[in-house]
Amino acid sequence: MKKQRKRYLLVALAIIGLFLFASCRGGTQEYKPIEGWNGILDILVWPIAALMWAIGKTVGFGYYGLVIIIATIIVRTLAWPIYAKTNDMSLKMQLMAPDQAKIEEKYRDKNDPESQQRKQLELMQLYRKYGVGLGGCLLPFVQFPIFIAFYQTLQRIPKTRNPQYKFDFSFLKGNFFGIDLFRSRLDEPVTKYQTWGIIILAALVGITQVFSQFLATRRQKRAKEEAQANIPAYRRTQTTDVQKQTETMMKVMMYSLTAMMVFFVYSSTAALGLYWLVGNLYSTLQAEISARTSKKRLEVLREKIK
Repeated sequence: MKKQRKRYLLVALAIIGLFLFASCRGGTQEYKPIEGWNGILDILVWPIAALMWAIGKTVGFGYYGLVIIIATIIVRTLAWPIYAKTNDMSLKMQLMAPDQAKIEEKYRDKNDPESQQRKQLELMQLYRKYGVGLGGCLLPFVQFPIFIAFYQTLQRIPKTRNPQYKFDFSFLKGNFFGIDLFRSRLDEPVTKYQTWGIIILAALVGITQVFSQFLATRRQKRAKEEAQANIPAYRRTQTTDVQKQTETMMKVMMYSLTAMMVFFVYSSTAALGLYWLVGNLYSTLQAEISARTSKKRLEVLREKIK
């Protein structure tokens, strides 16, 4: 278990490091236009750029803000199966909780190496029975390359407003409630409206991200309580010091990621702020929909495991 937690933390740190490396290498001015081959992420950047170009030419009516909103919803919807698999993993762990509590109780006072080895073996068999593994826990991180590619697309679009490029975005109108989505707060001419518009977007991104995390934590706590409702208090799985430390570290990383998102919005074009704001709102709605259908899905998984 300890080794698995270390793996989760290392993967989480690696993903955050990848995000920093791929997304923040010095600002908008270093990004090249969407033309030619600029790196491995172009495998995703080109399709996203093509999607945004097509939306702008059709249902987006040439408005950059509307293009970002529609494209974000489409991309997030396409990534929904990954989220659904992640939710299934949480439900499986909820179903597994009573059996796990029995094993923990069985070996509660047995600290010798042989007993601990048997305990780990029984836990491994339990994980196999319920289909819980490291791969399932890593599913949320599969979405990161998509989000990074979307970020890079938004950073390159202002550079690709020229008829010489295959995806010429010069037809897009960048005004969104008075904010120029193509510009950052430092691009000339500097205006107070642009500066405060980006500050407000950055604040909204931070608030919606924290609110989404708060709802997720509350749902997890409620699910844990429901899973152990029929288990006597003395047999319930108790949170160990290692688990508490892991939870604390994960919270620190999540809030650190939120702070970085706010900083990126503050330092980038206004388009990034709109993208992350819409993404946060969509993710929150997605999580609430999944939570409302979880009971039915829980019964399906219970029958499948049997």
